[in-house]
Amino acid sequence: MDTDGSMITPWGRLTVKIGAAGLRRVRFDGPEAPPLTGEWAAAFDAYLRGEDVFGKMPVDLTSVPPFTRRVLDACREIHFGTVLTYRDLAERLGCPRGSRAVGQALARNPVPVVIPCHRVLGARGALTGFLG
Repeated sequence: MDTDGSMITPWGRLTVKIGAAGLRRVRFDGPEAPPLTGEWAAAFDAYLRGEDVFGKMPVDLTSVPPFTRRVLDACREIHFGTVLTYRDLAERLGCPRGSRAVGQALARNPVPVVIPCHRVLGARGALTGFLG
C-alpha cells in the first residue's frame, strides 16, 4: 500500500508517494497530504542542508520502461556537485547519438531531485527541459 506525504521546502510544497519497494513519485506543488515523516523526511531535510543523501535510498522504478530505467539509473550515479550533458550521459550508456532519447527519458523522471536529472545540462551548459 502506498503512503503519501508532503512537506514545505524552499521550492514550495513537495508531495511524495512511497510504496513497499521505495519512493515512487515526487511532485512539486502537488496536492496537500499528511506531513512527510520518517527516513524520507530526514533525507529531504538533509538534502536541503546540502548533504548528498539520496544515493542509497530505495526508489521504485518498476513503472518506467526499460530504457528510461537505464537512463535514470545512470543519472543516479552522477555525483553530488557534478554535471553532465545529455550527450555525456548518452555516451555512458553506449548510445553516443542518443542525446534526445536521454532527454526524453529524463523528462519522465518520476522522482526528480532524488534522481538528479537537474545535473544533466544541454550542450551549451544550460539547464534545459527541467520543469521543477
